Amino acid sequence: MRNFKFYLSLTSFTTYFLNLMTMSYPKYDKLKKGAKKKEGYYDRIVNFFKSSKRVLKVAKKPNRKEYFLVFKICAIGLVILGALSYVIQLIFSVALPIGK
Repeated sequence: MRNFKFYLSLTSFTTYFLNLMTMSYPKYDKLKKGAKKKEGYYDRIVNFFKSSKRVLKVAKKPNRKEYFLVFKICAIGLVILGALSYVIQLIFSVALPIGK
């Protein structure tokens, strides 16, 4: 009798576990591989404008401090890339002359 109870509890546990794993979550149905349906052009355009509208609502104009911070970062990057390209050109023209 004890083995039957254990088997019954094990069976109910596995049934519960399998049911738990196969539950459908509507939020994640679109992520399933087989459930993805092809969107039409109209749906794509509508989704694009909806997401664009959301981005424009969240975006804000940078203030003076943020603008100059971005400007400084870009200027430093340009100077570093320019110096690096100058050093590489100098190495190839003086130390390793090719074609002379």
